[in-house]
Amino acid sequence: MNGEQTLRALLDRHERERQLVAYEIHDGLAQYLSAAIMHLETYEAGLPGGVGSDSRISQVLRLLREATAEARHLIAGLRPPALDELGLVEAIESLVADARLEIPKVELEAELAGKRLPADWETTLFRIVQESLTNMRRHAGASRATIRLGWQADGGIRLQISDDGRGFDPAAIPPQRFGLEGIRQRAGLLGGTATVTSKVGQGTVIDVRLPPPLDRRTGNSVEQ
Repeated sequence: MNGEQTLRALLDRHERERQLVAYEIHDGLAQYLSAAIMHLETYEAGLPGGVGSDSRISQVLRLLREATAEARHLIAGLRPPALDELGLVEAIESLVADARLEIPKVELEAELAGKRLPADWETTLFRIVQESLTNMRRHAGASRATIRLGWQADGGIRLQISDDGRGFDPAAIPPQRFGLEGIRQRAGLLGGTATVTSKVGQGTVIDVRLPPPLDRRTGNSVEQ
């Protein structure tokens, strides 16, 4: 097994493990929390004073609802249901909504016209956006970010993520920092490229270009 095959196998295994954990949280923890909330709400409604009459129960319900929201947040980060059920754009929209909690303005411009891409293309693009937004929130101090996703003239896919943050010198990033290198590797496994342009004080642009995605069932390119 060569280096590319090894990397692909590791990423596939990592993706399957994340998906399994997401299912475990959804089918286990989240269900127990929902059941506890329903039982407490029923009990609270039957109290002489009705809903809100016992501050202790109200406090417990608040904590349970916050725990449920956190469980959903974890599921979305591990493997958002929208990626499998609805597609790439909806899954990225969930990342954008989450990023807006820390970055005042995040815009998504998607031009995939509702087309589904092969699963590995969707997963790769989703993870690149996720990693980029995570880096942005941790390091950039950005107030504005834009994500553009669309077709290229040759039928390939282009993803561009830009921000107005503090920027950095790409040459100064140590090789053990897997974030940016992971983006390049993911794009490379699909035959594409990922370039990072940044200067201190001038923000960052990540430009990903992938070849036309192939339908594994037919071997043909996915049409626009």
